[in-house]
Amino acid sequence: MSTWLDAAARFAQERGLSPEHVGVLRCFAGPEPRGGPPPPPEEPWDGDFAGLERARLSESLAGIAGRLVPEVDRHQAELFGRRLQAVDTALAGLGDDVGRLLRVGLRQRAQGIASAPSARATRIRALADFYFSYAGLHLHRSSGPLGASIETLAAEVAWQAVVRGVEHAKLTGLSDLGPLHVNLLRIDPAQVRLRTEDCRAVVDRGESFESHVRARGAVAGISGGFFLYSEPDIEAPSRRFDPVGLLVEDGRVLSPPAFARGSLLVDDRGAVSIARVGPGDCELQLPSGRRLRPAAAINRAHGRQGPRARSIAVVGDAIVAVGESLPVPLNGLVVPLPDDEPSPSVGERVRYPAVHGPTGPVHMGIAGGPLLVSEGRPTLDMRREDFWGTAPPVTFSQDETGDRNLLPRLAAGLTGEGMLVLAAIDGRNFERALGMTLHDVGRLLVALGCHTATNLDGGSSKRMVVGGRAQDLTSTEIVSEGVATVSIRPVHTGVLVFEG
Repeated sequence: MSTWLDAAARFAQERGLSPEHVGVLRCFAGPEPRGGPPPPPEEPWDGDFAGLERARLSESLAGIAGRLVPEVDRHQAELFGRRLQAVDTALAGLGDDVGRLLRVGLRQRAQGIASAPSARATRIRALADFYFSYAGLHLHRSSGPLGASIETLAAEVAWQAVVRGVEHAKLTGLSDLGPLHVNLLRIDPAQVRLRTEDCRAVVDRGESFESHVRARGAVAGISGGFFLYSEPDIEAPSRRFDPVGLLVEDGRVLSPPAFARGSLLVDDRGAVSIARVGPGDCELQLPSGRRLRPAAAINRAHGRQGPRARSIAVVGDAIVAVGESLPVPLNGLVVPLPDDEPSPSVGERVRYPAVHGPTGPVHMGIAGGPLLVSEGRPTLDMRREDFWGTAPPVTFSQDETGDRNLLPRLAAGLTGEGMLVLAAIDGRNFERALGMTLHDVGRLLVALGCHTATNLDGGSSKRMVVGGRAQDLTSTEIVSEGVATVSIRPVHTGVLVFEG
């Protein structure tokens, strides 16, 4: 039986289009490509591509946002709907066969996702970004030769002193990845103080991250790690905007390392490191006072059910369940208990006396992930870093594009000389910044001299403030022309840089 994909592939072959474009259409067939069930059959289609195109263009995208509301709030649903509409409009504006092919693919997949029983919001968001990526690449490739490699551009970066131990630079222009707009900080940790901060109270006060950085007297600041946002199964005691994974502030573990992910760490002497930190790297103190390292703990990357052994389910410091074969919390752990340990009660609290990094107990720390550079080479191991199964954020754990999405990114790297490099990479802007894949962020950081680097939370959350002013472009909406004039997503965790 012929399917819509077959009709699209025949059209592409007849028009001499690259197989790469047909490959784009094959993505987003099923919601769980990493360990989930096989995708449903593709829609049958016995007609030609022109008939398929007429059918898809006759359907409105306007109602899709409404189908996302049961999973996310109306504000998010409308935002994701606007992004989808913006990409559809951009594809129509290409005015060529590639635009026609991708527009049909976008609409076909959007209708399929919107009709699915679950994971609609996160997948519509990722779908819009993915087709934006290929629309932007095609637009710039068809306009003429692309620019120099990011390695060449990185070698030409002109650093400007901000204060002693802090330099700022911009990397802009046309590259082999399309247009770039990247803000960079190069920091000597021996000359400054670094602080990780929980900024949720700042958001609750209605204060912007930019004004918070100024009010704190910081030289610079960046947004931090992932947080719960669009996941459909956020249940108490978890709340939207809770940090995902490690967050340590002044030695206090505000959020434990429930997932083994790349993290930016500072010890009590101010030494900075970047390393993968997980449950086995933290001390967990049970209500009895007993301490253990929960290396055998189960999180959502491992599965949805804990072992058939006496265990506790923990979210933050709260024990939410006790027993065997416990459901694994979205942003927590199931921890097997030692045989001789009495069973605690639901509602009792655990403590995290310390988290251990490469240089000792962590004084300041924030998780992102995955690691992007190891021993001076780009690296990417999503499963090893617990970006798997239904672990948050699910847009990473169930990435349906195979790291082909060009997105706004934020990353941190360390050079062989011990300098900390922070990179805020803009995206979702056809004219000025398409964004990068994770692999290409690793390429950039290697080109800037980093031997170790980790991803942090990018997308709409990406922010860099230098000298009291935000330097990066807003990435909340998809921008096809000019400058976006939209609200900016608040920053819920951050890293601040102070003069030493």
